[in-house]
Amino acid sequence: MSYEFETIDVTVDEGVAAVTLNRPDKLNPLNQKMGDGLYNAFLMLREDDNAKVVVLTGAGKAFSAGGDIDDIRGGTHKADYMMGRNIGRLVQLIANIEKPVICAVNGIAAGAGAGLVLACDVIYASERAKFSEIYANIGMVPDMGNLWFLPRIVGPYKAKELCFSADIIDAQEMYRLGIAQKVFPPEELMPKTVEFARKLAQGPALSYKLSKSFIDRGLRMTLEQFFDLEALAVVVALQTEDFKEGVNAFIERRKPAYKGS
Repeated sequence: MSYEFETIDVTVDEGVAAVTLNRPDKLNPLNQKMGDGLYNAFLMLREDDNAKVVVLTGAGKAFSAGGDIDDIRGGTHKADYMMGRNIGRLVQLIANIEKPVICAVNGIAAGAGAGLVLACDVIYASERAKFSEIYANIGMVPDMGNLWFLPRIVGPYKAKELCFSADIIDAQEMYRLGIAQKVFPPEELMPKTVEFARKLAQGPALSYKLSKSFIDRGLRMTLEQFFDLEALAVVVALQTEDFKEGVNAFIERRKPAYKGS
């Protein structure tokens, strides 16, 4: 199954939805058309029961070099888009979709591209990947949620350094800072990412949904508030068919056949 958009490709196979930024001739810069396409794609995937896991990557040698400078310079970005209203909707949709989102960073992820990366749940990187909060080089403040996500990953002081300097860091530094969870040779990036995604696609969907939600929400709660929420989640999970199947499979020493219910 595939969805058609002008600047991105979307396919769904064996429970894995692959979303590919597809403007490789310009290093996949994010313009309004691509942003709208991504938003509509994730809206569709949110409701598509065949899509259990989403993989986000870029075509060609880059993930995304950032915002489309031609659009910005030419004034074709509308004010409400540049002021973050549509940008915020897109990033929140990616971050809050109730399915695992794995980012395969195949090359440079700068500016807006960095924001797309950080909105994902798991980040795998090619050895050729690079990452930059490049905004200061054009006198711009980071958008795309970068200033929200980045300090939660690398800490506030390192986040400030990266934003002030606009340095470009390589894949090993991404891994050291916790931005990337794994680094692969370029030819192994997509096979390894899809292998992990297919493993998740066969797993307990509700468990992933609750784990994702609680990790994100827990960052904004006290421990007491969190345990009240956790108790509700455990009650829900105990009543699912996937939990019963998981227990039975463990006792019977076989691989569980989860159905997402």
